[in-house]
Amino acid sequence: MRSTSIAMRRPASLGLLGLALVLALSLLVLLAAPQAQAATLRLDGMQTTLTTDPGTTGALWAAGIIPLPVAPSTVSPTSDAARYTFPVTTGRVDAKTTAGFIRHSGGLLLARYDMGWQALKLTKFTINITGTPNLTAIVNDGARVEIADLDLSQAEIKTFTKNHRIYRTVKNVGVTLNATAMGAINDTFGTSLPSSVKLGTADVLARVAR
Repeated sequence: MRSTSIAMRRPASLGLLGLALVLALSLLVLLAAPQAQAATLRLDGMQTTLTTDPGTTGALWAAGIIPLPVAPSTVSPTSDAARYTFPVTTGRVDAKTTAGFIRHSGGLLLARYDMGWQALKLTKFTINITGTPNLTAIVNDGARVEIADLDLSQAEIKTFTKNHRIYRTVKNVGVTLNATAMGAINDTFGTSLPSSVKLGTADVLARVAR
């Protein structure tokens, strides 16, 4: 009986073409890795714009209370209210859901002159986008306190690129001052405003860090 043997062939050398393919695949992996890891976006600037509710603005003015911007925040009048701008300093949000936090500089100084100045200072706002979105602030240069509830039910979230930078926008966010904030206002100025008041609508424009 004749024996049969099968010769095993040695794999051919990759050659220059094969090596080029390996290098190309390696490069694609390296380029894709940061994208896969970019579940969280770091923010490093731009601004949040708050357009105040006309009814709330009128109630404060009727009580003699003037909301003034704390630098570097700015204010510009509208037809029946005011528009405040608060610079974004830092932040960290989820790339898909925008859950996270956005920090700001500046703030608001609620002031009234009635036989002497009375004032309530709210600064360094932080937007917290969680299961119960809220806004916190440093009150009178002291403790950080939750001062407002945020309504994102009508919010429009978009991402765009400009001049090789990535930006994230969150528009039409409802801002309602909570009982803590309204209690501080009533205690400071001796008013009897409601325990929950719509402050206005906020639009966030944030720049993603490189």
